[in-house]
Amino acid sequence: MTKFVALRRMLTTNRTTSTQSVEDQRLAAAQTEANGSKRALLQAIGLTQVNPVDRAPQLRHTFKRLDFLKAYIVETPNPAVAERARELLEPDYEVVPNVALSLSRPIMDRRFLRRPRAYLGWPEASGIAQAHQQGIRGQGVLVGVLDTGCDVDHIEFRNKEIDFRYIPLDPTADAVRSCRGFDVDGHGTHVCGIISGQHVGVAPAVDLMVASVIESETLRTSLERVVIALNAMLAEVRLEKNLHKPVIINISLGFLPEWVNVAQLSAVSRGIQQILNTLLFDYNVLPIVAIGNDGPGRMRAPAYYPESLSVGAVDRDHNPAPFSGGGQSPVAPILEPDLVGYGVDILSSLERQIDGRSVYALASGTSMAAPYVTGNAALAAAADPTLQGEKLRQHLLTHALPIAGDRDRVGVGLARFVESF
Repeated sequence: MTKFVALRRMLTTNRTTSTQSVEDQRLAAAQTEANGSKRALLQAIGLTQVNPVDRAPQLRHTFKRLDFLKAYIVETPNPAVAERARELLEPDYEVVPNVALSLSRPIMDRRFLRRPRAYLGWPEASGIAQAHQQGIRGQGVLVGVLDTGCDVDHIEFRNKEIDFRYIPLDPTADAVRSCRGFDVDGHGTHVCGIISGQHVGVAPAVDLMVASVIESETLRTSLERVVIALNAMLAEVRLEKNLHKPVIINISLGFLPEWVNVAQLSAVSRGIQQILNTLLFDYNVLPIVAIGNDGPGRMRAPAYYPESLSVGAVDRDHNPAPFSGGGQSPVAPILEPDLVGYGVDILSSLERQIDGRSVYALASGTSMAAPYVTGNAALAAAADPTLQGEKLRQHLLTHALPIAGDRDRVGVGLARFVESF
């Protein structure tokens, strides 16, 4: 079976500035759909269009059209049909293989049947207590999370409505489900608790969108599942109630370059960069991405692209975590990570027992540091809603707390809450 993702190529080379309002930019981006003429051409060669929310297990030659991300997904067992589809799309689209991605496995430590009474909260240097004292808790900010899911019935999310979608392992045979959130691994629940848990979260008042895209057994996923999830999130962003809101997407998954066939790496690289460009410049959505737990000198895409905000991990004393990645980006003349967050022995929600009691856990990883930064970004955007996309990224970099350490270990410093006015 051949499956590939086709991403519409950038229409301009300079996408860093715009005189339009955020609302107008998002409306324009949403209306610039995937090229409709391509749909007719794909149907003419025998491919059937499938909606991601529909099950089509009997179909073998299919394509999905993702209008908000401006992408197509083609699947067929016929190599000749696949090649013809590629030829029809490639003048306008970057054709990318359906590469595997994975979560960088964190270190899970102690578990607790209730939130420990001795819980210290976030360090003073984070600025989080200051923000909360001022009533700044992330209200009016929309945060998306790509992860293993979220147990929305954990006590940390009580009275919080979470927009949840499960993206199936095979999105053609099965269907995308919008349902009450669950998480059979616990990683996504831990991440969501760091961002918005009512007791342990950095920004408890944010609106959460969660997409379960990572399998609990292997912690792996695919580019197809990720683009379907992102397209669903962008569909929410373009709703009238969300058009004006600052939007952040937290990403803990990625891939190492050696996982990709050398002949395909260039196309994969261009495709990933196109996704990030669409998020950042078309929709003013800031992608915040964990650098990975592969240690110094190594890092995962998409964190090392300049369009994302890459995050490494430090402990409470601001020492770089031994597992935290970094180094020279393979796609740009810059050092990674951009900055760091607290990512060692972080207490957050995990799961519930059979009797319904909520369980907490200490965990360490750059996938704990990334949601800490995401929460801080949400606080900054709640304090000043004009901080969106690249402007929000620059605010976080400018106001990071300088800490001791090499640039490829700690970036510009520790993300923290500092008001922009």
